[in-house]
Amino acid sequence: MENQLYIGLSRQVALRRQLDVVANNIANMNTAGFRGERTLFETALEAGGRKPTDRIAFTIDRSTYTDLRPGAFTQTDNPYDVALDGDGFLTVQTPDGVRYTRDGRMRRDADGQLVTANGHPVLDDGRRPVTINSDYSTVTIAPDGLLSADGNVVARLAVTRFDNPQMLAQTGDLLFEAGDGMEPRPAPDTRLIQGKVEKSNVQGIAEIGRMMDLTRDYQAVSKMMDDGQDLLRTAINRLGKSQ
Repeated sequence: MENQLYIGLSRQVALRRQLDVVANNIANMNTAGFRGERTLFETALEAGGRKPTDRIAFTIDRSTYTDLRPGAFTQTDNPYDVALDGDGFLTVQTPDGVRYTRDGRMRRDADGQLVTANGHPVLDDGRRPVTINSDYSTVTIAPDGLLSADGNVVARLAVTRFDNPQMLAQTGDLLFEAGDGMEPRPAPDTRLIQGKVEKSNVQGIAEIGRMMDLTRDYQAVSKMMDDGQDLLRTAINRLGKSQ
């Protein structure tokens, strides 16, 4: 009976983790540039009987990973906004160092710097902040990242890719951090589309359906554990009365 309880508990912990991840995906389904997350689990086999071949399978929460599939594009008509068509990332400067993002919502701040929606300076291909003089009236961002103002070249936005983007760590504010040994590379195959942004890649209906399935699974495991405890109590009572 204790084995049943331990197995059910391990499954509940995994389901709870899955529910948290799905809930976060749903909460960000309308957030531009957001990438949904998925969970990874593995089975741990432990001795569970007198025979060496008797094994009990426990569920272990291994990790989460980011779903890097692209989201749909939506028109904003803001000349500073860009959608990234390809596997590249914009490069930005934060108080914690250089980070990477798919959130192409940009604006010009009070100091003339090109910044993200969260106020992080956007960097050019020399890893310098991009400054746009207030005298300019028309800003153009070419597909290759070349930014011009009134026909004058200002900078080329740094668009970066990674050989193994799954190793990027989400740090909040729709930012990704490159770990040790991850070498940022130019992304010449990524096109910037001015006046659009990439929406979240979370499919709302699918995520809500997944949450409903997980909730039912959690309830089923809870019932299994309750039934097991009832059987244990019944067995103890019967053994007590027989003595």
